[in-house]
Amino acid sequence: MKEISRIINYFENPKGRITLGIDGFVDEVWQIVSVRTSPTDYVLYEKMQDFAKSVYDVGAGGYANEIIRKRRSHGGFTAHSGEAVDNLGMDVTLVGMFDKEGGGIDPVYETFSPHCKVYSVGTTAICPAYEFADGKILFPYVAGIAGLSWKQLTDALTHDALEAAYGNATVMGLGYWSLLDNFNDLIVKLCENYIKPGARLFFDFADVRKRDEQALLDTLKLLSALNKINPVTLSLNEHECGILFSHFGKAFDWKKPELADRDIEYVRSQVGLDEVIVHTPYFAAGASAAEGVAVVLQRYCESPKVTTGAGDNFNGGYMSAIANKGGLHLKERLLVGNAVSGYYIRNGASPTLDGLKSELEKF
Repeated sequence: MKEISRIINYFENPKGRITLGIDGFVDEVWQIVSVRTSPTDYVLYEKMQDFAKSVYDVGAGGYANEIIRKRRSHGGFTAHSGEAVDNLGMDVTLVGMFDKEGGGIDPVYETFSPHCKVYSVGTTAICPAYEFADGKILFPYVAGIAGLSWKQLTDALTHDALEAAYGNATVMGLGYWSLLDNFNDLIVKLCENYIKPGARLFFDFADVRKRDEQALLDTLKLLSALNKINPVTLSLNEHECGILFSHFGKAFDWKKPELADRDIEYVRSQVGLDEVIVHTPYFAAGASAAEGVAVVLQRYCESPKVTTGAGDNFNGGYMSAIANKGGLHLKERLLVGNAVSGYYIRNGASPTLDGLKSELEKF
């Protein structure tokens, strides 16, 4: 497939600089036991709805259930997307809340390559995560991240450090809107002070149900104004896409890729952004002001090794594929996003270039 050779050539000659921020999580990932059959053997809840039913059936009162630790790792938009970008050999800078209690970088953030630049602006948040074969339940404790302000950012980092992080970025990714009370103020001041005109802005809003409709529409109006100077990409998962579409009188069916291109261009034009993209377990779709609409099927995975971070890995792949202006086309960028996230859920780690090539060849 000609797309594969173009993609590999693109990543063998990486250009552009990507800066990601400003969250920071430690994911404490668990699995939930359904039945213990012996001191050493047990059966896990594989489906979220089965676990939900067990809770629902209790009705009221207490509920207790055994859990099994799966891993402790870095989490959130900045780290998960950053690892994907870093593993592909791109020039990446991470700005986030990476300190452990008592000071110093938490050990989970010491796994990035030496050429990945890391700036910490506060203490990391903890996110208990419960993984199932078909999804995950997250309970992030976001008190420190939610109140992150421009003053806290500029108190933590010098002007020179912020200039080094943002001044020459060709892509600036920021997550998550739903967790950052000062999201609008942060992005405006970054654009006013450090981000150069023409650099791409990339946003993952995360769970948009946490904020009311007016807050969402106000932020979209702000991003539409910024889009006149810095092209904006908004990335959504299937649930977030359904909510956004509903605000414009449209429905989204994440199991029907043949319908994906029906309304995504309409919604993109209504929000006034350069790109709107959506990633689901079955396909990815995107609408671009310059390139039209594209839909790329995903290799659906029945038994993922890991699910927490899959969307962030899609984002990391996509941002890597758009960092070099004039590089890959919309369809190819969606294909890279799918391949990176597909490799990640099957292998439990973001792919290197060899891993990306291997996954692409299976499409």
